[in-house]
Amino acid sequence: MSPIAGSPDGQSEIWTEVLKALANKIGPQAFDTWFRPLVFAGGEAGSLHLRVPNEHFRRCFQENYLELLGAAVRDVLVEPREVRLSVDALPEATQEPGPGIPPLPVVHASCLEAPREKQSWLIEGLWTAQAVGCLAGSPKLGKTWLALDMAVSVASATPCLGAFPVHTSGPVLLYAAEDSTAALRFCLESLARTRGLEFRDLDVRVITADSLRLDRPEDQDRLQATVVLHRPALLVLDPLIRVHMLDENAATAVAGLLGYFRSLQRKTGVAIALVHHFRKTLSSATAGYRLRGSSDFYAFVDSLLYLQRRREQLTLSAEHRSAPALGPLPLELVAEPDPHFRLLTHQVNLTPPQDPLQIKILQSLSNATAPVTADALRFDLKARNQRVLETLRTLCAQKKVARSAHGYTLAADHGATQQPTA
Repeated sequence: MSPIAGSPDGQSEIWTEVLKALANKIGPQAFDTWFRPLVFAGGEAGSLHLRVPNEHFRRCFQENYLELLGAAVRDVLVEPREVRLSVDALPEATQEPGPGIPPLPVVHASCLEAPREKQSWLIEGLWTAQAVGCLAGSPKLGKTWLALDMAVSVASATPCLGAFPVHTSGPVLLYAAEDSTAALRFCLESLARTRGLEFRDLDVRVITADSLRLDRPEDQDRLQATVVLHRPALLVLDPLIRVHMLDENAATAVAGLLGYFRSLQRKTGVAIALVHHFRKTLSSATAGYRLRGSSDFYAFVDSLLYLQRRREQLTLSAEHRSAPALGPLPLELVAEPDPHFRLLTHQVNLTPPQDPLQIKILQSLSNATAPVTADALRFDLKARNQRVLETLRTLCAQKKVARSAHGYTLAADHGATQQPTA
C-alpha cells in the first residue's frame, strides 16, 4: 500500500481501507458511534491526523479505541503510524446533508459530563440543584419574605426556615422590582439578625437597575453578563410579572421567555427562583395549574414552592421534577423582634418514604439462612420479576444488599440491628 504522504485522492482511499478493516473487527453499533464521526485530516510520514467532534469524544476514544485504530492502520500500511486526534470545526466539504449546513453537535451518552456531586439539592426539600422554578402564592401571603429567606440561607449556608439544610452555598443575586431599597435592606437585615449573622458579611448582591425587560434581547444579554460576572449560586427575580411585558397567557410568548431562563441556567449553572402569583379566581385544581398564565409554567419548572392559606392556616408546600414532594407544612410570619417565617411543626421529615417492596425484601433476606435468588424472592413476595430486579439493584447500590453467584444476602453493615420495620 502506498504511503499516506501521497495525493489527496490516495490519502482518502487509504482512510477508506482503514475503515473497512475496522468494520470487520467491531460491531456495527460501535463502528457507527465511534468511527464514523472521525474526519480524516491528512497525514505525513510517521503520523495520521484525524478530527473528532469534541473534547469529551476525544478523551473517551483515546481510552477505549485508539489502540484498535492503531492496529488497523498498521494492517493497511504495513508499518506503525502515530494517530493524532484534534478537536476542530468540520470543513464545509465534510458537512452533511449539504454544503453550508452544519450538523447539530452530538456525543455518545457515555461521553456526557458526569455530575460532580451526588447531592441533588440546593436547599434540601425545597429547591433542587441548579433548578429553574417558581415560588408562588396568592397576593400578600409573604412570597417575598420566603424568597429572601432562601437568599439569606444560600448566601450564609444556614438552614432555610431553620429546618432545611443548604447543600450549595454561594453569592445570591437579587432583583426586587416592587420593593424600595430601604425596605429590601430592612428585610435582609432582619433575617440576618434572626440567624445571628453579621449583615455586612452576607453575600447577597442586589441589581439596582430601574427596570429589567427580559422579553428584550439587550436586557437578556445584560442579565447574562451580570450572572457571568458575579457567579451566583442563586438568582432571585421578584416578581416575574415585572421583568417582562409579554402576555403570560400566550403559550408562544411564554415559551420564549422560559427558554431564555433555561439557557441562562445551562450556560452558567445558576439556580433561578421566579416569584410568581396564583390566579385570583379560586380553584380546586392542582397548585401548579393555578400559576397565573400559560400552563407551560407548571410544565417547565424543576422546583415549585407555594404558599396557601388553608382554613386560616398559612402552609408551605414543595413539588419537584426529580425529587419527592413536601408538605403542606404550617407556617407563620413572626413580627417581633425581627420579622421572619417560622415553621409551626417540630418535625420535618426530609427522608422519602421507603419502598414497601424494599422493606419486604430486606425482611425476607434477614430471615434467610442462605443466599436467596431473585426468582425465589419474586415467588415468595408475589411481585413482578422486573420490579423485584429493579428493587434489588437499588438495594445493592445503597449497600444494603450484597449479590453473589448464589443469590442475594443482607450486606455486612446492614445486620440484624438494622432490620427494617414496616
